[in-house]
Amino acid sequence: MLALTRSFNALSVAAKTKLPLVSTLPRRLYATLENDDKKALRHKDLDASQLPQLNKVDGLLDFSSEKASTLDQAKSFPAYRPTEVVLNTVTDIIDTPLSPQEQSRLIKKALVIKRVVNMNGKGKQPSMYALVVVGNGQGLAGYGEGKDEEASRAVRKATNRAIKNLRYFDRYDDRTLATDVIHKFHATKLYLRSRPPGFGCRANHYIHEICRCIGIQDLSGKVRGSRTPMNVIKATFEALSNQRLPEDIAKIRGKKLVDVQSTYYGDA
Repeated sequence: MLALTRSFNALSVAAKTKLPLVSTLPRRLYATLENDDKKALRHKDLDASQLPQLNKVDGLLDFSSEKASTLDQAKSFPAYRPTEVVLNTVTDIIDTPLSPQEQSRLIKKALVIKRVVNMNGKGKQPSMYALVVVGNGQGLAGYGEGKDEEASRAVRKATNRAIKNLRYFDRYDDRTLATDVIHKFHATKLYLRSRPPGFGCRANHYIHEICRCIGIQDLSGKVRGSRTPMNVIKATFEALSNQRLPEDIAKIRGKKLVDVQSTYYGDA
């Protein structure tokens, strides 16, 4: 009984205590003061140009008060909403020693653009595949592959990777190959032969575009086996990278470079 009496007394004392009517929270300061005669700024250093522009608030971040009639609603992106927020971007910053001016002068050829499908648990997921070859026409060339939902973005990805994969290819007299090349890449077999000045580039059209990017003017070639565009392009780059140079032949035969050039190329 004594314990119950004490608890009732404590409750009666707590009920008699009154809460303060004024909240202890700080008052919110607004940017402007509205008087009867004019509308003045609260802070003297505050300029009208520094006030927030509420009309620029992203509409997608606000919840609409209207109740949707159907589940399928069209996404309306405001005109002032930047594209980078809507779509993932492909950056043009490429890790390469070439300057932006040199990159803009490169020869760019999109040799393969096709639709591919990836099968997973969600079903068939379509996307676009692109293979791009770039070069400066003076022995520097490379190729890159890209895949994206849009063809234009896949080409941009492939172009950026091709610029990063640039390599130098040796040319004899800055126009043709030093020696004939026979190279096998998977089911594709290439036969590339050096030719005299004025002969031209007579080969597969993919090899022709690669030679144009590299700067090879006189060449004849033949493709045996698989003529898949990707295999032909990759085989051509491997064959041109593995060609034997006059310096290598001179070192193998134990002769001077001048003697090898005199035997193979006349008095050049």
